[in-house]
Amino acid sequence: MQLRSIILYSKSGDKQVLDFALGELNIVTGTSQTGKSALLDIVDFCMGRDEVTLPIGPISRTVSWYAALFQLADTRAFVARKAPAPGRKSVTNAMLELGADLEPLAFEQLRVNADSTTVREQLGRRIGIGDTAVEGAGAPLSAHLGHAALLCLQNQDEVSSRRWLFHRQAEDGIRTALRTTLPYFLGAVAEDQAARQQQLTSARRQLRRLQGELKAAEQLNTDVDVTLQTLLREAAVRGLLSQEAASAGVQDRAGAVEALRVAASTASLPTPMRDEEQRRQEVQLQQLRGQLRSSLRELADQRQLLADQERHADGFASAVGRGVSRLQPLGLVVEDAGHDLGSCPACGSALAEPDASVGAMLATLGELRGQLDTARAARPGRERAVRELQQQTDVLRQQLRGVEGALSALSQAEEARRGLQSRAEEQAYARGRIDTYLGQLDGTGVGGELQRLRSQVELAEQVVAGLEDELDPQETEDRLAHSLNYLSADMTAWADRLKLEHGRRHVRLDLKRLTVVTDSDEGVAELMRIGSGKNWVGYHLVAHLALHQYFVAHQRPVPRMLMLDQPTQPYYPSDVAAKEAGTAVLDADREAVRRLFELMRDVVADLRGGLQIIVSDHANLPEAWFQDRVRYNWRDGNALIPQSWIDEHGGTAEG
Repeated sequence: MQLRSIILYSKSGDKQVLDFALGELNIVTGTSQTGKSALLDIVDFCMGRDEVTLPIGPISRTVSWYAALFQLADTRAFVARKAPAPGRKSVTNAMLELGADLEPLAFEQLRVNADSTTVREQLGRRIGIGDTAVEGAGAPLSAHLGHAALLCLQNQDEVSSRRWLFHRQAEDGIRTALRTTLPYFLGAVAEDQAARQQQLTSARRQLRRLQGELKAAEQLNTDVDVTLQTLLREAAVRGLLSQEAASAGVQDRAGAVEALRVAASTASLPTPMRDEEQRRQEVQLQQLRGQLRSSLRELADQRQLLADQERHADGFASAVGRGVSRLQPLGLVVEDAGHDLGSCPACGSALAEPDASVGAMLATLGELRGQLDTARAARPGRERAVRELQQQTDVLRQQLRGVEGALSALSQAEEARRGLQSRAEEQAYARGRIDTYLGQLDGTGVGGELQRLRSQVELAEQVVAGLEDELDPQETEDRLAHSLNYLSADMTAWADRLKLEHGRRHVRLDLKRLTVVTDSDEGVAELMRIGSGKNWVGYHLVAHLALHQYFVAHQRPVPRMLMLDQPTQPYYPSDVAAKEAGTAVLDADREAVRRLFELMRDVVADLRGGLQIIVSDHANLPEAWFQDRVRYNWRDGNALIPQSWIDEHGGTAEG
């Protein structure tokens, strides 16, 4: 996707068309206040931005529609946006037309037939973005043309910024969007990963729901066993079951149910439990309760120990991971066999501690990776041990509840016996409770429901595990590291060519901080700690050129265009440029400006039509190759807005 034309329509229907060459370096030069900076705002607006950033002045007083004609791979796209009403800060209405031979439309043909979201979606699909969602820190973020545009535009406040590398990076939410979508645009995230990530999210949600239902069913199941044991104890106390039959029924649910059915149909046993036997049983149950509580405390201590081990292992893996990350770029370094590691390469004096060779550092990298693999390999064993401890804990808790239920039954039996007038009434009361509960149990089908839920949870766990294997985060990190190393090679070479400070070191892109970093004698230096606006502009340029060279080489879904507004402002202050019409103040500055434009020229030439660069600037170098690429020279009364429009609709020259 490249820009063929920018079109302005006056309020009286006149048309101003600015054409640009595809796959080439396009230069719009001129003095201050001629409308150069508005070109980027118009393109940003026509790529679907809702916020209006166009200047208030002659352009807002004379223009009724803004439009851009884009060249896509197999067609053209005409996007028009109606000028906002006075005081409006955002606009969503738009016009979108597609056609292989489209030319700028006449004023009478303009109409609203879409909105900004439609423009982003339609053009995004045309360049290959499609309907994708990328996982970020919060909810999945749908990547669209608006995110790609952040990589294609640099206004005059951004191109020389020491704090912000990308378009609109200072705005709320944009930094998160850049960190989330850049790995996708770099190809570190697989093309279908968004769909698989959504499947994984849905599968995890389904698994959590089933696990919740299973936990509730198991709780109900545990309550059933506790209640059955309580009723067995009560039946024995009431004289409806022998102690032997009650103890046998505790072994399993089926036995408990069968014993209770016998108790419900039993008239009376000849010898009820004596008081001394009841007290002896109560003592035994209290002792068992103490043993179970002690066992639960031991299991809790073991689980805490495993949790501490997991926390320490995570810290170790994080530290080792940082070491691996620092040493990974060594894969790009070729060791100099002729260099004596025991001596200083500058003065030749012997070093107290010889430098480590690249081979030795690569060996260290291998050792760190092995340690990291070992730490990761131990995790499944700890997780399995935690699950086993949890299972043992659940069993002991169930037994403890049964014992406590039995003690409660003995206490209730004693109170009930004191409250009932006869033993027959006690037994009738117990039979009624047993019969009622067995009837409820027959209707619930707890056992079958529990088995069904366990099978569903097992299947859901397999689905989640399979998707997690397909979405291996380590594989994504490796692909991203490869992409950043690829960018670093070009960035370092071009920074050296532009003679930027620290440019000969390892220049690279930091996606977490969204800036350029390089190495210095005092450590890692990020862009904001590198001095002078000339360096800031240079590093912005090499970073964006490297990104677009990568996008073209790897056929990534990003528009094949880069717009830069006033990249030479550190060399051409606006007041000087207005007086000297673009003549460099110093020979050194003139040489640095020439290097900037030569780099843009050469990168575009190397990509053979794969990249279009549009630069709006004060600079107007006399070299023939520069003049060949000047599309518009707005001096001597020439400007973006024709004087006839200003005369017709009021106002002064562009301000």
